[in-house]
Amino acid sequence: MQRWIAAGVVAVLLFVGGLFAYYKMVYKPNRPQPVWVPLPINPELTSAKRDEIIKEIKAKLIEGDGLLKVSKDVGLAKKWQLASDEEGAREIGRRLFVRAGDADTPMGKVPAIHVGVSGKNKESVVSGEIAMRLMEDVWRIVGIKPRAKGGD
Repeated sequence: MQRWIAAGVVAVLLFVGGLFAYYKMVYKPNRPQPVWVPLPINPELTSAKRDEIIKEIKAKLIEGDGLLKVSKDVGLAKKWQLASDEEGAREIGRRLFVRAGDADTPMGKVPAIHVGVSGKNKESVVSGEIAMRLMEDVWRIVGIKPRAKGGD
């Protein structure tokens, strides 16, 4: 009888271990993980004006070869095993979002525009690089001078 109990315990441990491995190696890395950078805006703006700004930012990010430059700067062709930088630009365009939200600041929550990309949990590092690179273009679009790299 004790042999059957020991065999049952081993079987249960193997089953639980298999579920844990599946969760860590397959399920969790493939869960959705959008990454964005918030751009705080004036809380007194009307929702119509905010929506207009969102549409303008998204249109200017997509137009021209801006996404191609982002793809080259981040090195998406190599990181995502794509055929070319043009394919990387198309993938960024497919994943890009600009939406309204809010941001935590030292003075509390304020309205913000979230500029980012959707992706999987395992791609969150690259998605973060893309979002930060997109913010450089957004700063240029809205007329904010970017801070010098490497210092304050």
